[in-house]
Amino acid sequence: MTPEAVQALRHPKAGAPTRQHLYRDAAGELVMIANRYERGGGKFFIPYTVESQSWTAPEKRPLYRLPELLAASPERVVIVTEGEKCADALAELGYVATTTFGGANASRKTDLAPLRGRRVVIWPDHDAPGRNYADAIAGALYGGYGTRVAIAPISETFLQGISPYRGSRGAAAAPDTPIGIGGTSTGAEEGPAPIGIADTAIGTGGEIPIEVGWDAADAIATGWGTAEVNRLIAHTLGEERTIPRDSQPAEDPGEAPLFVEAELWHSPDKTPFATIRRGAHKETFALDSGAFRRLLAYEHYQATGKTPSAAKLEDLARQYVGQALFEGEAHPVFLRLGETEEGFALDLGGPDWSVIQVDATGWRQAPMGTPRFRRSPGMAALPQPVRQGGGLDQLRPFVNVRSDDDFRLIVAWLLGALRSQGPYPLLILTGEQGSAKSTTAKVLRRLIDPAELDSRSFPGDERDLMIAAQNGHVLAFDNLSRIKPAMADALCRLATGGGFATRKLHSDADEVLFKATRPIILNGIPELAERPDLADRAITLNLPVISETRREYEAEFWQRFEAARPSILGALLTAASGALSALPSVRLSERPRMADFAKWVSAAEETLGWTHGAFLRTYGANRREAEEAAVESNPVASAILTMAQSAGEWQGTAADLIAHLRKRYPALTEGSDAFPRQPAPFGTELRRVAPLLRSYGISVTHTRSGKDRRRLIEVKQA
Repeated sequence: MTPEAVQALRHPKAGAPTRQHLYRDAAGELVMIANRYERGGGKFFIPYTVESQSWTAPEKRPLYRLPELLAASPERVVIVTEGEKCADALAELGYVATTTFGGANASRKTDLAPLRGRRVVIWPDHDAPGRNYADAIAGALYGGYGTRVAIAPISETFLQGISPYRGSRGAAAAPDTPIGIGGTSTGAEEGPAPIGIADTAIGTGGEIPIEVGWDAADAIATGWGTAEVNRLIAHTLGEERTIPRDSQPAEDPGEAPLFVEAELWHSPDKTPFATIRRGAHKETFALDSGAFRRLLAYEHYQATGKTPSAAKLEDLARQYVGQALFEGEAHPVFLRLGETEEGFALDLGGPDWSVIQVDATGWRQAPMGTPRFRRSPGMAALPQPVRQGGGLDQLRPFVNVRSDDDFRLIVAWLLGALRSQGPYPLLILTGEQGSAKSTTAKVLRRLIDPAELDSRSFPGDERDLMIAAQNGHVLAFDNLSRIKPAMADALCRLATGGGFATRKLHSDADEVLFKATRPIILNGIPELAERPDLADRAITLNLPVISETRREYEAEFWQRFEAARPSILGALLTAASGALSALPSVRLSERPRMADFAKWVSAAEETLGWTHGAFLRTYGANRREAEEAAVESNPVASAILTMAQSAGEWQGTAADLIAHLRKRYPALTEGSDAFPRQPAPFGTELRRVAPLLRSYGISVTHTRSGKDRRRLIEVKQA
């Protein structure tokens, strides 16, 4: 196609283009023309394929300015931009620059092989689509050709720092050579003579207007020259010390600065994070973690062959923390399970950082993106879920329950644990020795949130409990004998949503805040839900003893479970999708304490094949059994209930009631720990058990009477 024919090209509707960009193959033959049109302040492109003479793009496309790229020395840095205009502007300064046609999706249709083994810097536009484009090209290059690339920072703070406007006219940047290796050109044959900006820099101070979409062409139009572009490339590649800087002291020549390609951001509670592309996927690190510092050290070693000094490592880590907190955007961060606009995402925890996206239409695997996840050191991977027949009945051989109703409650708790937000009911497993309480708890946790430690001993205080909640979505505590009152309160807060604040170590004024809502599994031989408020938030199951003839070898059990786990997880996700679909239409005739949980499971009934209302009936019966157990195990509730059923009514002070109950019912009240003997703690416990007593038709009221306004307690049976 002759140059005259190219210039005469007209689209039948759009007409003559305002600009044309020519895509050629390795031999220099014209393959495609990207025709740019500008209408109403906007722009659009219409491609023309030369071979087919059609107004479409070819299925396989060459890189832009491919002949120049192939002619350049392999040691030269190649800059990949988002658009032909930017590539042309950089080429005019003497750089090896290219781009792809078609935006972020072009990586699948563009032959990127000429970039194999090259030193590649991607310069994205200053907006979200620009970041997406850079991520797509970087992933395609690494995944398809093993080419590790660096993405130039596009934060406004960094770009302003390079701006030639920082100095006086003509002194912002001396003419430099386009960077190759160590900042040197590889030959005049590779591009036009270098151009400085001493004659073009305008203004004597202030900042350049970096707006949304600001790109390489904008940078050059506002005064950037080779010095500024070199500095950007050097920072991106971690080679800043090779670029002359008149205004900065020389760095230690024995130690190169570090660089990790990262998006720096922070959570709403001001915890700093970095999201880093590693190969074809992204990973997220807390900046104050040892894992991030190890990554910094590794990147330095990969780049230089040397281990960085501890001081340098700490300085850079602090720099990233500051950038994340004061320059980075705020994003919510999740552990294992994250909320999306359509439903939720489940982090599989695998090395590829993939997730399962679940919405009302189904579930599917996707790369890590939004929502953002962090990972704890003890997190283990979930299997890739599969769609197979059998549904959740496949779980039945791996949990030891007494009845179909108990199995329904197990499934309900698992579905509840898949909600992206609480509250979550506690699952309390009790039973004799040999009833597989620990094994059942491990099975349930491994289906939702496996960890290196499937279960652990119960923490000694609330701080340790909240720290455990920061490191796992599901908490499983094994072999409990009793739950202290203070820890029962902490469990209630953790199930329904609560926080804990404590003084930061080595600080007099700073606080550390812990906030979480988590599904919890407790198991033990005795009744653990002694306190009514804990029982009110729990599903309590008493597991049967397994006979010796039904026991099996542990290795064989877990081998069978691992084989079934992918399809069980798939069935759970299908049930959760069904719940999301039906949830807007669900109306509960009664609203129990954990009403959101009850509504969620009720919404999944049709998908699970349960009859309408089956879960609420089962859940209600379990709650009534829990109430009875709570009364039996709580001496204050038992004594008040016995008194009311025999005497009908009673009135007096707290001290009088304590004396009366201890005298009449010594067997119930002799334990000083369980039965408070002072009026204040007794009154507190009485208020705690009042809702439980009310379910038995007994009202407990606190009043004041007489001139001295004495505090009186009145007990009545309805």
